Amino acid sequence: MALFVLAAAVPEVDDASMAEFTEWAMDHVKSLRSGLPGARNATMILPALAGGSVEPSARDWAAKDARILGTSLIGRPVTVETSASS
Repeated sequence: MALFVLAAAVPEVDDASMAEFTEWAMDHVKSLRSGLPGARNATMILPALAGGSVEPSARDWAAKDARILGTSLIGRPVTVETSASS
């Protein structure tokens, strides 16, 4: 299995930004892969958004079942809430 981790820092993570980033990450990784679908290893994609604030609904959205694109691309979104520095 191939693993891709794509991360970005944003001021706030919400449902819309998490969904948009996950869709972009999965499309981006799909465009990088070559070969015949089904004849290659599965690929795990971890699209991660980090921000000073993460809405609870965005955490819930990311925690749902993995997103599957085709037969071999699996996305597992991740939210990261950063703490303010003192």
